Amino acid sequence: MELTDIITLVKAGYTKDEIAQMDKPNPAVPNAAAVPQPVSTPVPEAEPAQPEAPVAEPAAVPAAVPAAVPAPQPEQPTMAQLMESIAKLTSAVQANAIAQSVIPGELTNPPKAEDMLAEIIRPTFKERG
Repeated sequence: MELTDIITLVKAGYTKDEIAQMDKPNPAVPNAAAVPQPVSTPVPEAEPAQPEAPVAEPAAVPAAVPAAVPAPQPEQPTMAQLMESIAKLTSAVQANAIAQSVIPGELTNPPKAEDMLAEIIRPTFKERG
């Protein structure tokens, strides 16, 4: 599996374990569809045994048709390019979080300097409860 494939899968939301599982080759298991199992039908003992009619095997369907002209492979990004793109993504997420942040409480109006000085000089205690 190439690096661009892995990046595409990560962007699609796959986890590290799922990608590792996709990368592992499947163990050699005979394909059940490719090898037809013989079908035996019970024959009553009173009647003479008749030979079974041959069962037609399904024709093999080609898995995929190869492309006439292979698409050019894009150049693989280097580790430095990946780290740079991760840093840009991190800064974009942080900038978005700061822009969308809300100050908790009832601070819809910014406090005025006069009010802050008055609170320092003579503090008012809010009722607890």
